Amino acid sequence: MKKIVLSGGFHNARRITLHVKDEKMSEGQYKRLNKHMCGVDRCICGWRGYDLEGIDRSTFREMVMDVTIQSMQRKTWR
Repeated sequence: MKKIVLSGGFHNARRITLHVKDEKMSEGQYKRLNKHMCGVDRCICGWRGYDLEGIDRSTFREMVMDVTIQSMQRKTWR
């Protein structure tokens, strides 16, 4: 398990901690993180200027993209 801590962002959100396994974020973790950082449906403003601890930004971006793509594929093929 890897501990990731995010804070700040456009809305100056308080700290949130995620525990990810094998550098893979679940859809539930992504939803929780997105709601915490912004809360506005489909808004990306919370992803600008955040502080990140425990993982490098490029790996974190890949994790977010993977879970987003998987979610979109499930919705498309229903």
